[in-house]
Amino acid sequence: MKKILAGLDISEDFVTCSICSTEEKDTVALLGSASVPSRGIDNGTISDISEVALSVASAVEKAEAAAKTKVVSLVTNCDGSSLRVYNTKGSVTVAEKENEIGKHEVERVTEAAKTIALPFDREIVHSVTRGFILDGQDGIKDPTGMFGTRLEADMEFVTALVTNLHNVRRSINTAGFEIRDIVLSGIAAGHAILEELEKELGVIFIFISYSATHIIVYNGSEIRSIEIIPAGSGRMSGLIADNFKIPGEYAADLLKREITLDKPAAAEPAAQGSASPESDKVILRLGGSTRSVSRKAVADAVRPEAEGLIKKIGDKLKDMCSAKEAAMGCVVAGDLTSLGGFLEMLELYLSMPVKMGLVKGVSGGDMARAGAGQVVSVGLVKYWAREGAKKKVRKNFFGNTPLGKLLDRVNQIFSEYF
Repeated sequence: MKKILAGLDISEDFVTCSICSTEEKDTVALLGSASVPSRGIDNGTISDISEVALSVASAVEKAEAAAKTKVVSLVTNCDGSSLRVYNTKGSVTVAEKENEIGKHEVERVTEAAKTIALPFDREIVHSVTRGFILDGQDGIKDPTGMFGTRLEADMEFVTALVTNLHNVRRSINTAGFEIRDIVLSGIAAGHAILEELEKELGVIFIFISYSATHIIVYNGSEIRSIEIIPAGSGRMSGLIADNFKIPGEYAADLLKREITLDKPAAAEPAAQGSASPESDKVILRLGGSTRSVSRKAVADAVRPEAEGLIKKIGDKLKDMCSAKEAAMGCVVAGDLTSLGGFLEMLELYLSMPVKMGLVKGVSGGDMARAGAGQVVSVGLVKYWAREGAKKKVRKNFFGNTPLGKLLDRVNQIFSEYF
């Protein structure tokens, strides 16, 4: 039976809504999609709920007009430079008969790991089980059915500011819609782009949004590790806007369409001596006047920022679980994939195959040209189509506060005994 689902990507540059119908487990049909400039978001955080609500309502309204259908609930994303990843371990004593590890023990040790002392202003948005340790023996992927007396879980938690998540919920509710779930942007994008074989054999997925870079390592069809770098394409767009005194949207467009980091290509016209200096110029129409900027000057300005981001990616990968076993190399998606020379620089630095990620399993639209917002919004639909039915959603509006932890504990007790 087909279902209508809507994904909403809220970013600092655009708000994008995609409405799809689910056809099969891994295939959706895009019915309508729309992007509008975002308002009320500064430095990756919501500064004006009413402005964000207006942007959300506008994007959804335009997507509904294109899809010729209405939606009442949305799956939305979690992104931004305030995301943080925490590593922790939880342990339990196995008291069952014959000390056999069952599903109950796995759930107990996972919950024990979640009781880490996170700051009160943080809420867990995604958790990753990197592995289990049984009586000192590590490297165990699934301890179910094994025997032992002490079970430990090695876990990662991606967290967001409680205030940010509450403001996202309030903005969408103010716009007149319900939220089904909040999903990490990188995970949503991975559902839109990665194939099951890539996840099975091992792949490093890098998604670059406006405000953050998500690094997700898959192996054995599961997420093994996540890291978030609080820097994305927005830094480069801001650098261009500041250095060349042009509006941010023009700077972002320059970055996507006109600039290359390939030094030989940038220097070729001058070396030949036959090309006109005008070929290096980009003409911008600002209001009633025109201006020109040099492609080479812009490339020279953003190259150090690009090199710095690539180095940060390499440094993060050194300590990420299963990154060295990524047989399929690295797949990159998001804002900087169209920046000439960036993927080549990344491949050279990482010394592994790097390719651009393309949306798969989506019919009804030209996804070959999909921007970051559309990739995430469609990925949110694909994520919910697969994972939504599995999720036992328990709403806890108090987040990681003492009351929130108490409610989580009460829910845990009820789930164990009733």
